[in-house]
Amino acid sequence: MSYLDRILDDGTDRESWGRSRWPIIGASDAAKCAKASSVELYLRAKLRRDDFHGNEYTESGHRWEPMMLAWAGIPQNVALFHAPDEPGHGATPDGILVLPNGRLRLAECKAKHGRIVDGPSLAEWRQLAWQFRVFPEADEIAFLWVELVDGRMRTDEPKQLIVPRDHPKITELTASVLPIATELLARLRVALEAQKELDAL
Repeated sequence: MSYLDRILDDGTDRESWGRSRWPIIGASDAAKCAKASSVELYLRAKLRRDDFHGNEYTESGHRWEPMMLAWAGIPQNVALFHAPDEPGHGATPDGILVLPNGRLRLAECKAKHGRIVDGPSLAEWRQLAWQFRVFPEADEIAFLWVELVDGRMRTDEPKQLIVPRDHPKITELTASVLPIATELLARLRVALEAQKELDAL
């Protein structure tokens, strides 16, 4: 099965994407999966299903994302994909490039406001580990970021870190995040099924 056969939503309609995204564990959910003891808190947050559509920081990220991807030579992606063995594990990488050998390079773009960083935060490392989980075809992820001061780039070009699948941080966080996210998905499915039964009464 190609990764193209695993599209849950093509992302062309943001509301449809949100509906497809809600009952699964996506990369932004996995980014929060830090403690096994906090699964109930993660579930409650997930079930709130607030109508958050972004703020000035997320909008800024969307503005800068096409430039970062063009600079890196990676086509933009808005589609939501699921893992080959679990339709409840999903991700929407910012970019997907098919390499000459048929393998994939994914891209994750971030806009950093008033901060100088040397790479992903711990939560962003979890996000990258999850994308590798969803895309076994990917050998690497280009983590791209711009550092903004008063809305302008601090450097002439975006910064980039190529993260390989076998990076020690990816190996470490995959081992810790996967059990938490799997438990979260199981509880989410039970909660959604219970809600469906209540709605049917």
